[in-house]
Amino acid sequence: MNDVIKEYIEKNVIDSMALLISSSDEAQVDSSAKLVASQFGSGYNVSSEEDAIKLLNSFKKNVTLLIEKTWVDQSDIMLKEEILAKLEKYYASVTENKWSASFKAFIEILNDVIYLMFGSMAKTPDFAGYALRIDPEFGIFWWYVQSLPAENNWSNEKNKTVMLIAMFFLANY
Repeated sequence: MNDVIKEYIEKNVIDSMALLISSSDEAQVDSSAKLVASQFGSGYNVSSEEDAIKLLNSFKKNVTLLIEKTWVDQSDIMLKEEILAKLEKYYASVTENKWSASFKAFIEILNDVIYLMFGSMAKTPDFAGYALRIDPEFGIFWWYVQSLPAENNWSNEKNKTVMLIAMFFLANY
């Protein structure tokens, strides 16, 4: 995917993503996060806890709406209910400032929601290129999600930052 993504975003953003994932230096994480988030539009500034809570609430509301309004086959109705339950549990956890403990659930929620939207195609290796072609903004978001590790041992603050970037995109999509 990194070869295809180069057609849509600049090298410094790709490098910032790599630094965001690998660095433990708070200043590097912060500056990398801001550059990566700039690909999702202007206005990403989560400088206070109040900003983070507003973004979290917007994320929960928008994802709930997306899940509820997405038409699915009969076989996936149960999945919608499971995702909504995961979202509630995730929301409760992060409002208690348990960002690190919630990372894996967050990634699962994102993957499940994308599956609801695009069906089994979302699980194919060609999906990243497809997403970039049909909607470059969404394709960049998918690149971001796919660049994140399934699990990590990051600080609570870094996990929060990484999740807030994804929330920023989904809250404004």
